[in-house]
Amino acid sequence: MRVFLLPPAGASAGVFKDWIEPLSALGVQPVAVELPGRGTRLGEPLVDSVPALVDRLVAEHTPAQGERWAVVGHSMGALLGAAWAARAHALGRAAQLLLVSASAPPWLHSTAAELVGTDDELWQRVADLGGLPPALRAHPAARLLFGRVLRADVTAAARYRPAGPEPVGCPVLAVRGADDPLVTAGLLSGWAGLTDRAFEELTLPGGHFYRDGLADLLPVLAARLTAIGPAVSNLSAPDSLLTDGPSVGRSPRGDDGAPTKFTERVAR
Repeated sequence: MRVFLLPPAGASAGVFKDWIEPLSALGVQPVAVELPGRGTRLGEPLVDSVPALVDRLVAEHTPAQGERWAVVGHSMGALLGAAWAARAHALGRAAQLLLVSASAPPWLHSTAAELVGTDDELWQRVADLGGLPPALRAHPAARLLFGRVLRADVTAAARYRPAGPEPVGCPVLAVRGADDPLVTAGLLSGWAGLTDRAFEELTLPGGHFYRDGLADLLPVLAARLTAIGPAVSNLSAPDSLLTDGPSVGRSPRGDDGAPTKFTERVAR
C-alpha cells in the first residue's frame, strides 16, 4: 500500500522526512509528495490554485484501479487530499483511507482566509501558529524563498471554496489540535459529508501543528492502517492517545445506513 503525504502551506516534502523510515519499516510505501515551486521542484512555477494542484496530483500520482492507497494531508494538504480522493473515486480508483489534519471543510469555512494579509502579517500569523522553524526566522534569504511559496499556497487555499462536499468513497479520519485557533470541533465534524463509510474525529493535544509537530499523527495513522490491512503493530498508539471516556465500537455504517461517527477526545 502506498501512503501519500501532502504538506501544509509553504512546506516541501521534506516536512515528512522523519516519517519515511518508520512507515517503510511497517510494510507501507510512504510517498512524500513534492508540490511545484519548492524542494526538489524549485525550478518549476508555483501554482496558486487548488484545482490546478489537484489536476497535477491526479495526473502524476493516482494509483491504478485496484491498487491500495491512502492519503494524509495537513492544513492546505488536507484540502488537496480531499479533492484528490474525490477525483480518484470518480475515476473508480478510490483510496482506502483519507486523513485530513488541521483543516476545515472548505465548503463551510476557509481557514486560509484568516491568514491573508501583507507579507509581514502573513509571516506573523503563521509564526503564531507554530509553522515557522527557527532556521527560517533567522535567515532573511530563507524567509524570502519560503515567503513566496507560503503566499502562493495561502492564496490558493483562500480562493478554494467548493459548493459542497464531493464523495471520496473511503473512510475518513479528521484530526485537529485541542488549542488550534483555526479549526474548531464544530468545523471538524463537517468532514463527515465526504463519505458514506466510517467517519472519525480525533482531537490531539496542542495547536495547529499539535504538541510535538506533525509526527504526533504517526501513531494515529498507524492504528488506522492496521485496521485496513498492513501490519504496522510496531507503531501502535501510545497510552497518551487513549480516549477519555468509555470505548465506542466502530462500524462502517450505523443502523440507519448513515456513516458511523466515532469521536475520540484526547486529554491534554
